[in-house]
Amino acid sequence: MPEDRRFAHAFQVAAVAAAVFAVECFIVRACFLPGTHWWVPLSAHVGLVCALCLWLCYAPGIRADVRLPLLLITTTAALGPVGPAGTLATAVLARWYMRKAAPFEDWYRALFPDTHGEAGNEFASRLAHSADPDNSNGIAPFAEVLAFGSLQQKQALIALINQSFRPAFGPILKRALTDRNNVIRVQAATAMNKIEKGIHERTLQLTHEVRQNPGDPDALRELARHYDSWLYSSILDARREEEVRERALDAYRRYLAARPGDSESRIAISRLLLRGGRYSEAATSLEKAMQAGLSTSQAELWYMESLYNLGRFAELHDYARPRQDRIENADGLTAATIEAVRIWAQAPAEVEAAGAVMR
Repeated sequence: MPEDRRFAHAFQVAAVAAAVFAVECFIVRACFLPGTHWWVPLSAHVGLVCALCLWLCYAPGIRADVRLPLLLITTTAALGPVGPAGTLATAVLARWYMRKAAPFEDWYRALFPDTHGEAGNEFASRLAHSADPDNSNGIAPFAEVLAFGSLQQKQALIALINQSFRPAFGPILKRALTDRNNVIRVQAATAMNKIEKGIHERTLQLTHEVRQNPGDPDALRELARHYDSWLYSSILDARREEEVRERALDAYRRYLAARPGDSESRIAISRLLLRGGRYSEAATSLEKAMQAGLSTSQAELWYMESLYNLGRFAELHDYARPRQDRIENADGLTAATIEAVRIWAQAPAEVEAAGAVMR
């Protein structure tokens, strides 16, 4: 609705509300006059409400926006003079608010800027090429934008995540839900809802395929990997995460029953057990995998993590020492991980001596 028509509409509703308020006050006063029959003010009240309904149906321009007129009719019918008084205040406040309120289209575009346009495309392109979302180190630029970027840069970031979501983006999107700017929080919540809906639809599709072809190992593998990536996205609450983890474990185990030689899936089971806090099962699974020749640097680190959580420190020392050099030279490890391996590769007496010196 154009600005001049909005003003005329609000003014007309306010004028009618003021007139109705005056009439309702007169009706209430008539109720207390001596000799007045009860049905007289009641009839006047009902007639006034009917007149308001006719005004809504036939007044020019009113039906373009029926929110305030309907508010006036319903509150007048239920509350008497209080209804038009409240509607009058609402009309005045709405008119005052509309002076600064942005149209819905502008507000929506502010929440979801067009990253394909010339204005946002340059930054979005730089952002997309500056990070590799397939590893945890690659999303560092995303976290920096969310922490220190401008409003427009944060909006471009969330729009980019919304359009090309990958599991590694999940923690960034969750962090955006607690941003200080309410525009960013709303945009992140809307993107999260869209992503969760897409994940749910994909889950239903893969589950249906498994039910249609229960003996197809490829369908089971796709379902298991889907659950696994969902867990990796970190967008689930604790209860839901445990449920999805159990489903992933079940799908992986059913798949391995058909194809026991898939080393990647066997290691994935161990990782899921470890992340679920089932350290004894994870250690046993990793031991079997490594005895079968499925050892990788990452699997060795997960095994060391299992030993640590189980309190098997002597075994951890013995296991870390011969593997220190190979793990340190592996790609993609953080400095903290490498330092932890160096510490546990030392003899227990050396670690205790280093701790005594630090104290």
